[in-house]
Amino acid sequence: MGHFDFLDMNFFTRADIFPGSIGTFRYRFQRPNRPGAIGLPDSSSTLQAWVYENTSFELAQDIETETFPWTEEGIAAMKAWLEDRLSARGSETYRIPYPPKPAE
Repeated sequence: MGHFDFLDMNFFTRADIFPGSIGTFRYRFQRPNRPGAIGLPDSSSTLQAWVYENTSFELAQDIETETFPWTEEGIAAMKAWLEDRLSARGSETYRIPYPPKPAE
């Protein structure tokens, strides 16, 4: 099983922004052009995904982002991209990165 197997078309109807993490690997999804009141995709719907370091999204500096169509194929491409980024960036057991260690 992949780390992102839970992502499907229905998942993205629940909210507009979805933050998450796997240990210290942080990710975030957003539907920037949410169609219609019921939140179902149309031909112009997209999903944006970000990955970033072990901090809040607002403080992150090492951010990578991609935009995908909100289709079965787009979600499959997003899952593959996320797995690739997780492999490249790695993940450790969650830890609080602050306060910094004192200089020696």
